[in-house]
Amino acid sequence: MSATAELLDRVREAANIPSDNVLSQRLGITRAVISGWRKELYPVPDERIAQLCEMAKLDGPMWMAQIHAERATSPVERKVWRSVLDRLSAAAAVLMLVVVAAPSVARANPVQIQSFSDSGGGSMYIMLQARSLPKKPEPPQSSDP
Repeated sequence: MSATAELLDRVREAANIPSDNVLSQRLGITRAVISGWRKELYPVPDERIAQLCEMAKLDGPMWMAQIHAERATSPVERKVWRSVLDRLSAAAAVLMLVVVAAPSVARANPVQIQSFSDSGGGSMYIMLQARSLPKKPEPPQSSDP
């Protein structure tokens, strides 16, 4: 099954849309356009991929990269889109790992600096020394009196 057909099926399922005809009505296009996308007669425009993903709350960039990789016409183009897809997948995996493995991090309270102080309730000041920026050269003075 093509990525486009899979996307259309997922959107219909997630948005509880019974048919491609109803989906086409929701998108404001003809049923023939959806059929052409399914049969890969012509590509789904990126704007429509984004709209479909929004309807179903799917990851638009992932689907866009997957569809572009599948319809790439040259090995170089296909390689670039696969690289984008791999990077998006890796980023999503890391994010999921952080969310699943460390859910308490999001609810963590900041450490109170005063609790580490021995000074009996005194304050601690942190000062940073600003690096000076190089001075701009002066414009040349004209020698006209």
